[in-house]
Amino acid sequence: MRKFVAAFFVLIFMSIGIPMTAYATDCTKDSLVDQFGDWFGNLGKKENTKKRNITIRKANRLADCTEKQAKETPKAV
Repeated sequence: MRKFVAAFFVLIFMSIGIPMTAYATDCTKDSLVDQFGDWFGNLGKKENTKKRNITIRKANRLADCTEKQAKETPKAV
């Protein structure tokens, strides 16, 4: 039963992320998965460290998203 519950939660977690990556999204907005990752990654840390880590993670996500969009955009000849 535990394996079924664990597999169910993994399936739900994966299905939340699929639609967000399948469509063009605004790079500046954080998704629910991003917010959860920021919260979980900073659990139990001091406030200054949390702010710094969240800022770094947002900057990395923004850079990755813009790089991905630049690769997907057809090049003008």
